[in-house]
Amino acid sequence: MILGEFCIFAHFFMKKIICYIILSMLFTFSYGQKKSEFQVWEDSLIHLRDQVMAEPDETTRLALNEDFMTLLEEVLQMPNSFKHTWDSVQNFSVLASPDNVFKIFTWYVLKKDFSIENFGFIQVYNEKRKKYVLFPLYDKRSTLDYPKTVVGNHNRWFGAVYYKLIPIKNKDFTYYTLLGWNGNNLFTNQKVIEVLHFNKETTPVFGARIFKNYPEKVSRVIFDYSKNAVLHLNYEVQEVPVSTGKMNPKTKQMDYRLVSSPMIVFDQLIPMEDNMQAIPAYMVPESSLNQGFVEEDGRWVFVKTVRGSNPDKVRPAYQHKNRQIYNPNNQ
Repeated sequence: MILGEFCIFAHFFMKKIICYIILSMLFTFSYGQKKSEFQVWEDSLIHLRDQVMAEPDETTRLALNEDFMTLLEEVLQMPNSFKHTWDSVQNFSVLASPDNVFKIFTWYVLKKDFSIENFGFIQVYNEKRKKYVLFPLYDKRSTLDYPKTVVGNHNRWFGAVYYKLIPIKNKDFTYYTLLGWNGNNLFTNQKVIEVLHFNKETTPVFGARIFKNYPEKVSRVIFDYSKNAVLHLNYEVQEVPVSTGKMNPKTKQMDYRLVSSPMIVFDQLIPMEDNMQAIPAYMVPESSLNQGFVEEDGRWVFVKTVRGSNPDKVRPAYQHKNRQIYNPNNQ
């Protein structure tokens, strides 16, 4: 028994030694290529992340993910690590707040049952301690009884891989809105509009009641849809109808005008068939039916109908063309 435990320990220890030898070799080689210290660590992390994604065995995959998380934690605790831009990263997400308060790192691991487990770190500046501190993120989706309404710290994280960060302010907080993707399970994908802010102790808080006029009372918006579908959830300039406050004398209805505004835009989800219930695995996006949220006084106001044209897109200049008149004598 003792011999067996010793062999396991020896194997684990040798694995770590080999890992650090490889990293040292990468470090030495990269310096020969005139790379900075953090670029070297970035390359090592990208390589390790590639190994995680390519590994067919789940146990080994999870072990490699622990190595990845350990190395990333060590790098983020190094002096001046916050200044590194992570420009080469493609196989995990790194988002920085425009006010340089924090960075959030997120990634996922595929399980053998085709479910997804998400992981991450928040690196944030603590004003009282005058230093950057780290908060690890572990996916708690399966333990949240009411995932759309729960508000909690990093220990109650609804896991996702984030691809967009949008700060909005009210009199109390700066809310950082995060758009994210979650592979969820064999049958459905999820996209989420998450809200992050920091309390007086600089502890991260996920979720906030800042969604106005939405059909549900939520602290985050979760879209659950078919695995075979693609849902568009973006932050962009779009045109929305805004009431003029006047009635049209001809139609006897309220007049509206189109206003261009930056907003969160998403496809409306509908059942595959009209007679189907709203089961997530059978919900698909209808790209011609766009909805969204517009920021107003530090809150997100729901817009039921978005026109779906992008005013930022440059339209080609008009070119006159002679009309082709049908002439039967030419047939």
